[in-house]
Amino acid sequence: MKLKCGSECLQEGDQRNPALVFLHGVGTEASYWQVQLKKFSSRFRTIAWNAPGYGDSNPISRFTFKALVKRLERALDELKVSKAFFVGHSFGGMILQELAVLHPERIAGMVLYSTSSAFGKADGTWQKEFLRKRLAPMQKGKTLKDLAPIILRELTGDSPDQAGILLGLESTHKIPNKVYEQALRCIVTFDQRSNLEKLKGPVLVLSGEKDLNAPPAMMQKMASRIPNANYVCLQGIGHLANLECPGVFNRTLNDFFISL
Repeated sequence: MKLKCGSECLQEGDQRNPALVFLHGVGTEASYWQVQLKKFSSRFRTIAWNAPGYGDSNPISRFTFKALVKRLERALDELKVSKAFFVGHSFGGMILQELAVLHPERIAGMVLYSTSSAFGKADGTWQKEFLRKRLAPMQKGKTLKDLAPIILRELTGDSPDQAGILLGLESTHKIPNKVYEQALRCIVTFDQRSNLEKLKGPVLVLSGEKDLNAPPAMMQKMASRIPNANYVCLQGIGHLANLECPGVFNRTLNDFFISL
């Protein structure tokens, strides 16, 4: 559904149930949460938010984490969700950390999934090389639809579920090059390392053993700095656990929510 504030959200479940909000990564959009939206809709009001420019969400000119959180909050306000459980994947996990620092009262519990607490300095050599590698194919005329099979192959682990990969491809195909570039340039500015100790409420830090983008060692170190955080590493799985192995991913989330 398209909201008056300009955001698009996918929804399932009874609106009287507690809200569970899913935040997507940089190379996917809300539709790749379809399995989770349905799976958890019996207990939650499940919501998958599309960031600006993704799906049918209106774009924004200044793509910053504070602007993204402001847009997310406007969507939650319009949906009459004052407090929710959240699952943030990769880029979505960064947006979630920003929200948790700026407005901790909105978070009942959160899953930081295959994400990071920092991306280093935006003007650093590593960050410049990161952007160069990812933007070079598009500067040569490639679209994300062209690049999607390669991107997903590099992100997945040992034996990804083929139905999940197809869902991921369909999701990636929908993203305009300009929006993808905006998000990549936003990511390299992210740094919430100094605020990890301030994160409150139940937190699950979830990684994949084969994830090269958010390596398990880095995520475990991140979890150690968050008070009372739980850390789980999914064996044989890469950066896209909800697509690669939805059964294992869903059970892990379910175990966490049951424990709250």
